[in-house]
Amino acid sequence: RCRYERGCVMTKEYINRIISILYRYNQRFLAQKLEEYSLPVEVGQLPTLIQIYKYPGITQDGISSNVGIDKGTVARTVKQLEYAGMIVRRVDEKDRRINHIFVTPKGMKYRINIFKIIEELHEVLYQGFCGSKIEEAISMLDRMRSNIDNVFKL
Repeated sequence: RCRYERGCVMTKEYINRIISILYRYNQRFLAQKLEEYSLPVEVGQLPTLIQIYKYPGITQDGISSNVGIDKGTVARTVKQLEYAGMIVRRVDEKDRRINHIFVTPKGMKYRINIFKIIEELHEVLYQGFCGSKIEEAISMLDRMRSNIDNVFKL
C-alpha cells in the first residue's frame, strides 16, 4: 500500500531528482542566454530582480516570501543590484525600518530582454505539451511546493 495517498502507485523514480536536474539545466540555459544578450545580471539575481519588476515597491521580506529565498540571500542580492545601479531602495515614510525597492531607469533597460529569456526557457520546457497538461503539471508542482512549505511553517 502506498504511503502517500490511498490507491496511488509507487514508482522507482523520485520527482525531486527530476526537479533537481531541471533546476540545473534551467540555470545553465539562463546563464547562456544572459551572456548571449550581454545582460549585466547573474542567474542568481534573476528571481529578486523579476520580483522588483513585477511588484514595484516590494520589500526584501516580500521578495523572500514570494520566491522562497532566505532573507540573507535576498539582502545580499539587493545590495549587489543596488551597487550595479539596477535598483534603488527608498525608506518607508511611516516605518523607517522598511525599505521599498524600485527598478532604476538603468535596470528598466534590461526588462524586456530578461522576460524574453524567461519566455524562451518556457518555450523549451513546454515543447510537446498542450495547455491543459501544462496547467496540470504546474498545479501538481505547486501542490508539492505547498506541501514542503508547510513543513517549514510548522
